[in-house]
Amino acid sequence: MAVNFIPRERSAFDVESGISILLPRVLPSDQSEPGGSIEYQYTFRRNGEPVGGLGMFGDQRVDGTSNRPVWTYTVNLSPPWVLRDILRMKSLFGSIEPDFTFLQSIARGLVAAFAGQTTNTVDLRYVALASSESLIGEGLSDIQISGVPNECEVILAEVFVPAHIL
Repeated sequence: MAVNFIPRERSAFDVESGISILLPRVLPSDQSEPGGSIEYQYTFRRNGEPVGGLGMFGDQRVDGTSNRPVWTYTVNLSPPWVLRDILRMKSLFGSIEPDFTFLQSIARGLVAAFAGQTTNTVDLRYVALASSESLIGEGLSDIQISGVPNECEVILAEVFVPAHIL
């Protein structure tokens, strides 16, 4: 079964599994090691009941190169424990997708949870990414990143949320 999240208000929903990824709790990070200034705490629910969760770090930056600034928020899936936690969820979804495809499906759900926002007054972009080094290290080298420098970031999913100006 393929996992396919569709945006809903304050969540992303996979019809086949009946699982929703709720808009995450977003906190400033106080971690001492590199990884990001934001902590994301996601909850996965089926029929209103929690069935799983994920936590990870990320960053924010503003791109002012266009005539309207865009705030970009990253969700960093690079740490090996995050990748392993995501892959352990395959049975929860009943997924038989290849691991990298499943990872991309979940990444799309993580950013799609933000897509239904209607109260933002600035343009927002959410990006789920991982380093090529971490993907290869976790055996996800079936993607075409052979020979890419270790520091290269691979964008797994992204969503743009236009400003809603009243």
